[in-house]
Amino acid sequence: MIFLQFVQQPAPQIEVERLVAQASRYFSAELEIVSRDAATSQATLRFRTALDGESSFELHARVTDDADRARLAPAELANHSYGMAGLGERCVCVWQVTPAAGTSPAACFQFGALLASVALGPWLPPDGSGLYGVRSARVFAEQLRKG
Repeated sequence: MIFLQFVQQPAPQIEVERLVAQASRYFSAELEIVSRDAATSQATLRFRTALDGESSFELHARVTDDADRARLAPAELANHSYGMAGLGERCVCVWQVTPAAGTSPAACFQFGALLASVALGPWLPPDGSGLYGVRSARVFAEQLRKG
């Protein structure tokens, strides 16, 4: 199960320090760097919130490809997130995000909101059910928690 975070950066890299700062400042969360390899643009991060507990995510930064961009328009239509596909199409890079087994969907979307706050691009779940920004990912995480 791989989520995509579209990123407004000129080259594939993961801004882990900014993510750590944003987690505590705006998300009442702790983000810990478990491992990081700048040469391969990969990182493993541990994410903790009071509502979702602890989860772990592997990130891999890479250049956006045609298959990524082809998923944008249908996802935008799926949740009526008008304008998000155009934003995603302007993103040169993506972060592939793989949650650890057993990670709750709510934790995935809360983490996606954090990533979107730094990446400034849409969050795309594996099933293509929509495109999410910071606010909409947080709202969806809340809805998932309520069941």
